[in-house]
Amino acid sequence: MRVRRAFLATAILAGVAACGSGSAAGFQPAGSLSPAPVQAALPGQGGQRLAGFQFPGDVSIDFTTPAPADPARRAVIDGYRNYVLALWAAVLSHGKYGAYQQHAAGNALAFVRREVARYGTQGTTMRGTIAYNDTRIAGIYFGTGADVLACVDASALHQVNAKTGATVGSALPVRLTRYLENVAEGKRSDGTWFVSRLAVYPAASTQGAMCR
Repeated sequence: MRVRRAFLATAILAGVAACGSGSAAGFQPAGSLSPAPVQAALPGQGGQRLAGFQFPGDVSIDFTTPAPADPARRAVIDGYRNYVLALWAAVLSHGKYGAYQQHAAGNALAFVRREVARYGTQGTTMRGTIAYNDTRIAGIYFGTGADVLACVDASALHQVNAKTGATVGSALPVRLTRYLENVAEGKRSDGTWFVSRLAVYPAASTQGAMCR
């Protein structure tokens, strides 16, 4: 599924990597998102919509892994997908789209807020493509908690000046152009899932080696 938007950056190392100091061992592949990439856009940019968000035409978020057939497992993946979309929408809109507060909690919520503030004050935004590959469920616990993994490729995502559109540099530090993302999710009483914890492991690290 292809969507339009993008982000992340050095704050990952400072804020999120602190929560990712452990090992990402023992995960078992179990499916992911929709088979066909789709696209989306921000007001005035003439792009498509997806999941209630609009994304600019020069930003793409790609989910490349087929969706699980089992409805319960798909709901977990939907929770992760909604978090990702809300995250990108919040950063690109400088916080105007506040739906991320419904899809994130804990350090994941703190991370979104940091990035919204950082890109707002520095006058920068994102352009390019970020892809979420090999998305899989590591485990579902007592029906109310889950771990999800994804190999993220941000090598085609760039940081640009919000006013001039000039490329400033890579959207992420070099060591995070490809990385393993590990999120913990919780289930609400209405059956929807949200991300409560976020950790990232550079592909060059032992923990992130599966994403090389």
